[in-house]
Amino acid sequence: MAQTLHYGEGFRGEQVKGTIKPADRLPGGGGFDVKRLPARDGDQGREAIALVRLLDGSHELFSLMAVNVLRHLEHLGGFTPRATLDAFFVRVREWQEFMANQRRKPLSTEGQAGLMGELVMLEALIGHAGSALVALDSWQGPLKAAQDFHVDSGAIEVKSTAKAQGFIARINSIDQLDSERWPMFLCAMRFTENEAGETLTQCVNRLRETMEGSGVRKQFDALLLLSRYLDEHADRYTRKLLAGDMLCFPVTDSFPCLRRATLPGQIRNAQYDLDIEGLDDEPISMDAMFQHLGETADEPV
Repeated sequence: MAQTLHYGEGFRGEQVKGTIKPADRLPGGGGFDVKRLPARDGDQGREAIALVRLLDGSHELFSLMAVNVLRHLEHLGGFTPRATLDAFFVRVREWQEFMANQRRKPLSTEGQAGLMGELVMLEALIGHAGSALVALDSWQGPLKAAQDFHVDSGAIEVKSTAKAQGFIARINSIDQLDSERWPMFLCAMRFTENEAGETLTQCVNRLRETMEGSGVRKQFDALLLLSRYLDEHADRYTRKLLAGDMLCFPVTDSFPCLRRATLPGQIRNAQYDLDIEGLDDEPISMDAMFQHLGETADEPV
């Protein structure tokens, strides 16, 4: 157990003895585990557990997961110790299930286009920020964030298709386009099958060279794994896809999307389809989008 994240620090100063029940089944697997920590001097009245990385677990994946779990708990607010503990268990088990399953099937053509769209945006962000590390830190989609990229106080959601006709984007949650992050942009890209394009594997390998030169190759590979890209499928991605223009739509108050403020409180979550070709909103260029995001760099999230 080479690396430990002490979750029990969240209970400091509270009388929470007994919060962790003997019947609690602690999550574990996929290269990490959850352990009860033995009591230390001065810990009377408090309990602690730890999220630990096993020796055969990926350091990069564990680090990404640990930060994601902590950020999730930070956003819960004034939950009781037991409710916070339950939320911790749920989040860790979600990661455990993901690590165990890894969806071993190769990505579909639409799945390839979806990942390539995110990689196109990632590459653009590298050029905009002048730093591969800064761009990678903004790529939050693989880490279960509502949007693909968090840039300063804003967000970018990328939708891509490889279909020749129609462009229906699946919006995966209410929060995907209705977020406290501002400004928000929905960016749409259509890929066409063309010998002038590149396969998903070629795109990944090209970016790996960039990441290798910047010293962040392992972090990039970890995010690829979380995006369901497995090297064992690399030779199956043979279709060359050519990227068209990226249409960047500001998600303003008039943009057509579901909003929590106008939905009945009983609706907790929803998925819906958005017709990109049917949008009346005027898209802006990627450079203009980056300019808008940069102007709000000092705004609170």
